[in-house]
Amino acid sequence: MTRLVLSALGSGTREGGVLRWLLPLLPVLVLLLIFFLLPLGELLRMSLLATRPMPRTPDPDVTLANYVAVFADPLHAEMAVNSLLVGLATVIFTLLIAYPVAIYLTRCGSWERTFISVACLLPIFVNLIVGILGWYILLLPFGVLQQALQWAGLIDGPLRLLRSFPALVLVLTYEHLPFAVLILASAVQNVPQDRINAARLLGASNLRIFRTVMLPLTMPGIVASAILVFSLSVSSYLIPILIGAQRVPVIPMAIFSYGTEQMNWPMGAALAFVLLVSVALITYGFTVLAGRLTRRGQWEVT
Repeated sequence: MTRLVLSALGSGTREGGVLRWLLPLLPVLVLLLIFFLLPLGELLRMSLLATRPMPRTPDPDVTLANYVAVFADPLHAEMAVNSLLVGLATVIFTLLIAYPVAIYLTRCGSWERTFISVACLLPIFVNLIVGILGWYILLLPFGVLQQALQWAGLIDGPLRLLRSFPALVLVLTYEHLPFAVLILASAVQNVPQDRINAARLLGASNLRIFRTVMLPLTMPGIVASAILVFSLSVSSYLIPILIGAQRVPVIPMAIFSYGTEQMNWPMGAALAFVLLVSVALITYGFTVLAGRLTRRGQWEVT
């Protein structure tokens, strides 16, 4: 029956050929519509309402006051800057750690590869709350980490690591490092070895091989890792609230406060939509910039 339907769709006009190609994608498109586009449209609709819909006021007035309040409040600007800085810092440190690990993972032996793979996957299987509380205990004044540093004679007295920007970036890097390693390892493994050998035969140094061969060919993995880590870091709530607390305020804290404590759903929706658009624009700009910096744009070595 399915073959008859496909043959009927494909043997007709041009529209039938298009439908034949769209038919296998129909389940994915339906899921995308139900679980992404419709909630996104509802979020946008909620952000344009004057108040939260109630039984007595089922249809509040449509207004842009929420967006005006988002951009007019200096606290929101501070939170936005903190969120962007946390996301960028996490991306930088994650890539600096993940890229060498990914290269070594593709070059080492079987038992080393198994050990590194398990070490990278272990944080994914550990509950997020358990992992955050573990770092919380490590970073406490006179905690395990500070006691070890004091025993080694590197510090004298307690360090205020908790509720600080470096501690927040450290924990976010730890949580998102496995994703970057797995993505970058796949990108590095797909680099043809004959091109590296050809560059060495032509007298290129290791640094030049990395800059002209490895970096352009692994740029899709770098961009994918950066986008994933940046999106997860900017939208993270549990880690900032437990590690950074109120000393490093970020946008997700304000969204949670408007949605649960103040019950101001339209304001929280406006702030969430602004965050979504900002992340989308930044990730698109990073993709374009990465393509131009590598002088490729097509991810290929000429």
